[in-house]
Amino acid sequence: MAPGAWRWGPLAALAAVALGLTGWGLLVAAVAAGVWGMGGGQSSAVTAVIVTRGLWADCATDASGVTSCVPLVSLVTLPGYLQGSRALAVLGAALGALGVTLGGCAGPRRGPRAAGGALLLLAGLASVGAALWFGVGSSQEFFDPSTLGVRFEPGPAVLQAGGGGALQAVGGGALLWMARAGPARPRPAATPPPTLGEKYGRNEYV
Repeated sequence: MAPGAWRWGPLAALAAVALGLTGWGLLVAAVAAGVWGMGGGQSSAVTAVIVTRGLWADCATDASGVTSCVPLVSLVTLPGYLQGSRALAVLGAALGALGVTLGGCAGPRRGPRAAGGALLLLAGLASVGAALWFGVGSSQEFFDPSTLGVRFEPGPAVLQAGGGGALQAVGGGALLWMARAGPARPRPAATPPPTLGEKYGRNEYV
C-alpha cells in the first residue's frame, strides 16, 4: 500500500460508520413502529377498516381515522415467522449499536475498527434475514386457503428493515476491509549480531 494512500482512511472510515448508523436508524424505526404487514381493506356496509401488523401489535384504523391496537404478547398463538423476524430484528439492532460504537473509535487502531465492522456486518445479515423471513412467511400465509381471519401481505417496514440491513452490511464490510488494508503496526528493528572484531574486542577486556 502506498504511503500516501492511507490519508483518506479516516474519511473513508467515517463514511462507513455513517452508512452503518443510517442503516441502524432505519432498522430501529422499523422495529419500534413499522408496518410489517398490510391486511388490505376489510370493508363492511357501514365502515371500512384497514388492519396493519407490526412486530409488537396489530392495529385497525376505521374511516374516521381512529386507530386501536392489540399487543402481540402471546408466544404460543403467534406465527413462527413473526417471532423469528422479531428476534432477528432485535438482534440486528443490538449488534448494530455496538458496531457503530466500536467502528467510530478515533485513531487508526485496527482492533476496534475490525470488531465494529464485524458486528455491523452481522447486524446487517440479521436485519436482512428478519425482512426476508417476514416477507416470505406472510406471503405464504396470505395465499394459504386455510388461513383464518385477516391475511397480511408484506408492508413497507419489510423493505425498510431490509434496506437498513444492507446499509449496515456495506458499512461493516468497508470497516473490515479498511482494518485489513490499513498500515501495519511498525515493528522494532532487530539488533544486528556483533561483528567478529567487536566480539574479540570485548573479550580482550574481560
